[in-house]
Amino acid sequence: MPTPRLSVVIPTRDRADDLRACLTALFEQLPDSAQVTVANDGSTDHTQEVLEAFSGVEVLSLSGGGASAARNAALTVSTGEIVLFLDDDVVATPGLVDRHLDFHSQNPSVESALVGLVTWDPRRKITGHMVWLEDGGPLFSFNTIADSDSVDPRHFCTANVSVKRELLERVAGPFNVQLPRFTDVELALRLAEVGMKLSYDADAVGWHLRADTPASTDERMFVVGQASVLLEELHPGMAPEAASLGWVRHAKVGLAKALTPICELLPAGIAGRVWSARAAWAYAAGRADAMRTNGKRG
Repeated sequence: MPTPRLSVVIPTRDRADDLRACLTALFEQLPDSAQVTVANDGSTDHTQEVLEAFSGVEVLSLSGGGASAARNAALTVSTGEIVLFLDDDVVATPGLVDRHLDFHSQNPSVESALVGLVTWDPRRKITGHMVWLEDGGPLFSFNTIADSDSVDPRHFCTANVSVKRELLERVAGPFNVQLPRFTDVELALRLAEVGMKLSYDADAVGWHLRADTPASTDERMFVVGQASVLLEELHPGMAPEAASLGWVRHAKVGLAKALTPICELLPAGIAGRVWSARAAWAYAAGRADAMRTNGKRG
């Protein structure tokens, strides 16, 4: 059997309905020769039933080692020259696969990689908080990309990114299973060290099926803060700076939480400052927690 030009790698855990939507959209545009590998990371819902409905999927059954370990495992059995990473809660809009393939046809060098836009699913309710998250908040910040042909590796997003297999083989792992967050960024920094040139295509669109709230953002940012300590050890200067946890900041976040219930009614600029205060506090608290655990000083 000839080596497929494209391998799609998707880690999944307990998102059966999102995974069905992801695979349905993917197979509507996938070349017959493409390979799709889904690493089922210990799901306890009806994920297996969903996977059995897609005969073209190669399934790895894992025991819950996390998304990075799942991606690494899937890479060991996928063989395509080009690897397209998708998340299980991302729907590939029409043309996404072709745009990734066309990019690599036009940019055949091993170092060329492409990240596509990940944005909220417009068929679902999008809150002001979610708009802020990706446009001024701590999510993907694709709107800050100034040059689509020369993209900072910190925009590397495995929800919708394609890389030559040969480039991935230049680094160990490739995903660092010790990091609970920053896994995309940490890999991208190592890939950049071996020559990766990242481009961005705003028309290779993946719709994100999840919904976020201020509370879920706080939870995520706390874990991001914890992970930033290890990221800083691996790549000094790359972890975002943390705000002070002094009494002034404490008072600000207290006010922000009090205002949160009415934020969706406030002007976007004011609401954004409220959500930013909460996210900054959660990140700093997570970073401080990890430093205490590791016996370090901030």
